[in-house]
Amino acid sequence: MLGQSENTLLINALFAAASEGGAAGWVRFLERLCAASHAEAAAVRLLASEGEGASWQLGKIALPETERLRAMRLDRVYSQIDLPGEPDWPTPLRVLKVAAGTAGQVVLMIARSGREFRAAEALPLSNLAPHLGQALSIRAALGIERSRAAMAERSAAALGAGWVALSATGAVIAHDPQVAAGLDATERLRLRHGARLEFADPEAALAFRQALAALAAGESAPRPVEMAGEPPVHLRLTQGKWQGAPAVIGHLRALPKAQDLPLGRIAGDLDLSRSEARLAVLLCDGASLREAAERLGWTLETARSTSKQIYARAGVSGQTGLLRRMLGSALWLC
Repeated sequence: MLGQSENTLLINALFAAASEGGAAGWVRFLERLCAASHAEAAAVRLLASEGEGASWQLGKIALPETERLRAMRLDRVYSQIDLPGEPDWPTPLRVLKVAAGTAGQVVLMIARSGREFRAAEALPLSNLAPHLGQALSIRAALGIERSRAAMAERSAAALGAGWVALSATGAVIAHDPQVAAGLDATERLRLRHGARLEFADPEAALAFRQALAALAAGESAPRPVEMAGEPPVHLRLTQGKWQGAPAVIGHLRALPKAQDLPLGRIAGDLDLSRSEARLAVLLCDGASLREAAERLGWTLETARSTSKQIYARAGVSGQTGLLRRMLGSALWLC
């Protein structure tokens, strides 16, 4: 019979797999299940209400098709001889299906090609029955939260926004890895866990220390730290919390450049021709009309005439209005 400690380890492996984002945890769980049941193959398969659900398999033995699994009753361990459908499954098999809340239904299977499973060898499936649905419900909930977080992270990255959590002395507690990598690549700022922020610009380093001191002295909105380079990067510090403990939260913003956006997206969103969109990009990124004309190889008069067409199509008045329209639009979001 499966020992209590081994059963606990199997349940722990199940919940660990459900909590992880990838397939490695499910492989470890299925390996432990195969060892406990002396099976050659094992699988977990989600039966979603629509379409194919996720599945993880260990071993190469064929397993029943979805239609036969859907016909099973819940909370019952089936053998190959009483599996719904015809004919009987040709190799030793044990299958359990349970409800998994919004995730649908989940099936757990063990199989082998040799002798029949003894009762004690199939016991792990029965022991897992009360936990399997709960584990897959947790996986579904975590999947939703991860998807939301990933969507928010992509949106923030598209707008050049990021964050860093600091101790009162300025040491890094946690940070947005995507923004940190971008700043590190420009060599303007290095964020290393447990270390203080490292600024390439001495003036930015001084401004950061002053802002940190102002925050410690009770100022609610110290001046932001500006880091030299292109695009400009600003860091604003505020008092906050990280995982429930007091921390200094740094909000980073590296203003994105219109020239990094697909030209077709700009033309489509503003109803411009591609040549008009090229001029709009330069004006949005801060070029004067004369500078834009020089970069495009146009005459100043051509640039002036085209700019008027752009303003009319965009429904704005002048370069300031175009800048406001473009920077406040969804152009930057993927």
